[in-house]
Amino acid sequence: KRLRLGLQVIQRQGDDGSGQGLRNATVTMTDEAGHRRMTTTGSFGIYTFGDVEAGRTYIMSVTSRRYRFAARPLNVTDTLTDVNFIGQE
Repeated sequence: KRLRLGLQVIQRQGDDGSGQGLRNATVTMTDEAGHRRMTTTGSFGIYTFGDVEAGRTYIMSVTSRRYRFAARPLNVTDTLTDVNFIGQE
């Protein structure tokens, strides 16, 4: 089964839980075999990966000139639309 990931990168989260999307961040998705796919966030921090194989775990990482992001594993079992990355200065 092939799925689509729809996600957002946020600059940093304020005390009220709000945050602005981060433009031009590089998002990398690495599969279990070490194959990488990359994309760049748009003006509102939105990015997508299409044709993602379900039932696998991917390591998701984000790079930006200004913010740091922790890489994390993502187990894909269904279409995902709400996995956000929040930057740290």
